Amino acid sequence: MTQRKPRWWARALGVVAVLALLVGAAEVALRLIIPGVIEGAVRSELKLSDDHPIDVELGGSTVIGALRGGVNDVAVIAPGVPIIEGLTADARVHADFTPFNPTTGEIQGATVALTVPKDELGPTIEMLTQGIAQSGEVRGDDLVVGRSLELFGQGVSLEASLHLGVENGEVTVEPTGVKAAGFDLSAEQLGAATGSLLDPILKPQSVCIADRLPRGIELTAIDLSSTGSVTLRAALSPTILSDPAQQEPGTCA
Repeated sequence: MTQRKPRWWARALGVVAVLALLVGAAEVALRLIIPGVIEGAVRSELKLSDDHPIDVELGGSTVIGALRGGVNDVAVIAPGVPIIEGLTADARVHADFTPFNPTTGEIQGATVALTVPKDELGPTIEMLTQGIAQSGEVRGDDLVVGRSLELFGQGVSLEASLHLGVENGEVTVEPTGVKAAGFDLSAEQLGAATGSLLDPILKPQSVCIADRLPRGIELTAIDLSSTGSVTLRAALSPTILSDPAQQEPGTCA
């Protein structure tokens, strides 16, 4: 009786099965290792303490990303991150691809969302109104800001509703309503009474905040939430971590 020889397709299936097991093991290993590496890099870059919570989410295949020398579809979430002086936000950064060493390579499709909770809005409002208002809240689609001033020899509480947008990296401010406690005055009448002092909340404005951000960050949107928070969305330069010039403060014309 002759011994049957293994067919070629059986050997091929065996090789495929072994490769699948190896790829699966590599995938598991990378998913265990990569988040810790990213967490360490984020803490170092932002100077966060070891107990500061950071969550790393990996999407897609880490093996395919590793073959390209990096990580595909990665998101980093960190609450209570100090962004600029006086401003703390919950940060979410996402990149379509980031090299294992982003200080020497280019990040692809990187975006950041900074959510400022309602009880931390003061510095954001001050920045968006050029210091005219220091407090406010979200009401529907508008940001309502307040300021106390002296008008006609009396102390007056002023409240202005502002519709916010973004155009070419600058914040567009469109006043939609103004109230001065005890006075029935239009925006034009208030402007005439206060001169140019209240222009940022009485007239349509474009506010440049590039000098408050690194060059490698461009503001793309401002979202107001029914929870009272404000989310600033921005695109990141591919070389924001590899080019020191992209980390320097921007400028306003």
